[in-house]
This record gives sequence, C-alpha cells and structure tokens, in this order.
Amino acid sequence: MRLASNEPVAATRIHRIDGDGVQLGILEKPASGVAAKRPPVLLVHGATLGAALFDIGLPGYSLMSEFSRRGRQVYALDIRGYGHSLAGAAMAAPAGDNPPFARLDDAVLDVAAAADFVRGRSGSAGLDLVGFSWGSVVAASFASRHPQQVRRLVLYAPLFGERNELWLGRIGDVSDRTRIAPDIGCYRLISRDDIRRRWDADIGSDDPDRLRAPELPDAVFDALAGLDPLTGTRSPPAFRSPAGALADLIQIFNGKPLYDPARISMPTLLIRGADDTTSTDSDSRDLLRLIAAASKDYQVITPGSHFLCVERNRQELYDRIAAFFERPMP
Repeated sequence: MRLASNEPVAATRIHRIDGDGVQLGILEKPASGVAAKRPPVLLVHGATLGAALFDIGLPGYSLMSEFSRRGRQVYALDIRGYGHSLAGAAMAAPAGDNPPFARLDDAVLDVAAAADFVRGRSGSAGLDLVGFSWGSVVAASFASRHPQQVRRLVLYAPLFGERNELWLGRIGDVSDRTRIAPDIGCYRLISRDDIRRRWDADIGSDDPDRLRAPELPDAVFDALAGLDPLTGTRSPPAFRSPAGALADLIQIFNGKPLYDPARISMPTLLIRGADDTTSTDSDSRDLLRLIAAASKDYQVITPGSHFLCVERNRQELYDRIAAFFERPMP
C-alpha cells in the first residue's frame, strides 16, 4: 500500500531506551492512515552518519516518512555514540584518550535493545530490518544471531569481506594496512566540507549535482550537526562520530568478514547504487552466493552512489525496498 505523496506524515518521535549500560535514542514514525497488519521496520545507519540520515527534513527525502506513508510503523536507531545516543564518558573526553568507540559487538547489543523495544511497542514477534553500509554488517550480524526476531532483511550498500585498497588508503596505517591509522582515536570530527568531499569522491564526477541536489550536503550536515551540542565550539563547525566502525572496516577491507552469511535464513535483499565505490558489485555477489536463505535477491540501481537514499534517484531505492517487504512470506 502506497499512500499519496501529499498525505500528512506524523512527526518523528524520539524515545530514550536502556541499552547495555548505555542510553540509546531511537526515532519513530507511526504508520499513516490505517496501518496494515505488517511487522514494524527498523533502520540501522552506517559508519559516519547517524539515524537522522533516514529522516532529512526536506520534502521527499525521508525514508522513514516513505515507509510511514505506506502504512508501516518505522524506527531508526542511533548506535551508541551517534546522534541521539551521543552521551558517554569516552565520547566526552578528547578523541585521543580512548580507542575507537562503538565496535560491531557493541552495535549488535544496541540493535538487540532496539528490537526488544520495537517488538514490545508494536506487539509484533518479528520485524523487518534494514542496514546501510557498516549498518549492513551490524544488521546481518544481528539477524544471524537472532533469526527468530527478523522476518525480512535488507542490506543496502552491503559490505562483507573484499579487499578495498581505496579505503585502506583512507583509514589504514601507512606502515601496515591491516591496522587502523594510529591518529584515529575514539571518534572523528565531521565538518560540512568532510561530508561534501566524501560524497563527491564516491560520485566520481566533475558534476556531482547530476546525482544529488546541490543543497543536500548542507542539509545532511545540519541534520547531524544539530544533535551534537559541541558542534559550534569548533572551527570549522564539526560533529563527533564514533570511530569503532572504522576499526571494523579495516578488517572487512582486508578481506576478513565479520559475520557468517550461512546463518542468515530469512528472505534477504542486497541493494546498492551502481556508482558506489565502497559497496562493490563483486563483494555483493560473493555475499549473495554465501547467504543461506532460500529467498534472496541482489539489485543494482542506476544511477546511484553510496548515499543513494538521499540522491535524485532515491525513490527507486525506496520503491524496491518497499516492494521486497510487501512480497508474501515464503
């Protein structure tokens, strides 16, 4: 069911939940109109940008609103250290005082807490789970450990276990690419220009506006920066983003998978943009082959970079994920 694009969507609610010794923030949009009896959707963000990426405040740029319009109860979790889950002693200290914060096992615990909250709030035994980029590793790991809680799994811009020299050059130790760069501490500071440069690099074109609206990098930065009270104290303004995901990515981009796809049994969709240089076609195909689920699919959207969910072609991504969720269960 897809409702008219101009139908009002409920405001986003922010919930505070108890995680594994941490306070977590989770965003919720209730289903618009009369909700069908469908499981709720939980979204898991990537390594740099928190859950606000799924609810950008520009018309037509909220994946959460899209699912809400389709009659789905939708949630987006901020892993510890991100966005609405920013608080914590490690994140409050200078970045060099602590090792990279919020590794995979921590993130899986946070998803488990969020899943318990979502299932309890909705009365559903299971949920539909979407993971983006590093969040695809988190979501797949959770699904492999708790298959009874996940009805369907979407891995958007999936990462698995392929050597990626481009990323090893960005975050690896110059003397040993199997290790994270020693100057990366507990968290990174992400400026407006950092977001634009990272996005432009993935688009790989002299005209990045062919894939995205010119105002989007600023809109994404503003959505995330507004959640860090220290953003404005830095020059240039910058928000904190945990670096634990980068320590995980060093292993992944050295060809060392962090979860076993043979333990993924639920219907699974792998989906990525054709221009994505972080999530590659070859890595996605290897992952598809190893996933144990009887019902599995891999789709590529052209055009689209790593940040397809907030690009001009985003509706194609939204529609394909929704169509996957609306298929009858096998």
